[in-house]
Amino acid sequence: MLSPVMLDRYALPPMKDLWTLDAQYQGWLAVELAALRALEELGHVPSGATQAVRAGAKIDSGRIQTLEQEVGHDLVAFLWALEEEIGPEGRWLHFGLTSSDVKDTALALTLVQALDLVIGKASRLGEALGELAQRHREAPILGRTHGRWAEPTTFGLKVLAWYDELKRVADRLRRAREGIAVGKLSGAVGTYAYFPPEAEERALTSLGLRPCPVATQVIARDRHAEVLFALASAASLVEKIALEVRHLSRSEVGEVEEGRPEGSSAMPHKRNPILSERLTGLARLVRASLGPALEDNALWHERDMSHSSVERVLFPQCFTLVDYMLDRAEGLVRGLKVFPDRMLARVAEARGVPFSEGLLLALVRNGMARREAHGLVARLSAQAERESRDFAEVARDDPEVRTRLSREELDAVFDLRRALRHVDVPFGRVLGEEAGYNAHGGHDA
Repeated sequence: MLSPVMLDRYALPPMKDLWTLDAQYQGWLAVELAALRALEELGHVPSGATQAVRAGAKIDSGRIQTLEQEVGHDLVAFLWALEEEIGPEGRWLHFGLTSSDVKDTALALTLVQALDLVIGKASRLGEALGELAQRHREAPILGRTHGRWAEPTTFGLKVLAWYDELKRVADRLRRAREGIAVGKLSGAVGTYAYFPPEAEERALTSLGLRPCPVATQVIARDRHAEVLFALASAASLVEKIALEVRHLSRSEVGEVEEGRPEGSSAMPHKRNPILSERLTGLARLVRASLGPALEDNALWHERDMSHSSVERVLFPQCFTLVDYMLDRAEGLVRGLKVFPDRMLARVAEARGVPFSEGLLLALVRNGMARREAHGLVARLSAQAERESRDFAEVARDDPEVRTRLSREELDAVFDLRRALRHVDVPFGRVLGEEAGYNAHGGHDA
């Protein structure tokens, strides 16, 4: 379970409610009752046993924990506490089962519910990203590679890449949900020695799960690792968004700003991207959980308990954090302040240097060897930066360029609209737009 401090700061309902001890006990009871009902329907236990157990079952968390201190086994303590409440009919609980039958199946129920919550949060973040991308699809911004000016792009295209990645994240979450929606009621080593397969199928179907095709004492942990991988990929995407917001919020850039930036106790002028920084930090915790989840898959023979302690920490922590991160990322995106005028101003401040590839290709197209053209453009762009002059002006003054390119050809090189003329293509591919776009990757005539 989670510490109260973490719950208060990063846990949101209803996700945090899935990971309480009471919720765990309720899950165990649901599995025990489903198993008992299946046995009764097949005639393996007396008629009326399920109704009697259900009527008398009362979960007393304090009593369970007291008994656990005595017996050293949480599920045994759970069963003893129930038998105290139910009376003689309580002996039919856990009939033919082992602890992992109940625990793994109940965990699967919790993971399915938790994944449904996360998938819903991812969907809402996707809506916010799609709207932001459309709103700024034509807003020019300097692309940056290695932290340096690259070529012009649009802010909308930057956001569209996040939206497209989120679709893949959502697919992973759905696949993880499908993979983990299995239970097992097959006994101590998975052989159905004392619990019949037909009862397992009945019980699991009533719980909304499928029987695990084959299990040892536990369900194989590659399924659980897949869940953690899906959560880690969601956290990494949130970090990607947050990191970009942080970079574009820097004082010397100032192209975006959090909707509610936080200040400084010492410097009243500060407007810090605190939420983005928090999301970046939380992503590290989630991603670091993937290693232990993968290590949990290799257990001794039919089962050991080395995975148990790990999962008691990993699943509550990662689900709670990712649920929080997706929720806050949606708020970040919806409240983001975007300054297209500043973005355009940064393009102008670059004095045409980001169009260097266009000049290179124009020279090659007009007969210059690529190596020679590359050296010439590198020299001219360095000169433009050194002299604080427009790159187009420096290029026009160069005799070699003038002999190769006409004024019209040179103007086309530095035409921002021309450089961004195909932005609609990725929008069409990602959003399935048809207007002005064809399936061959170009614009209609």
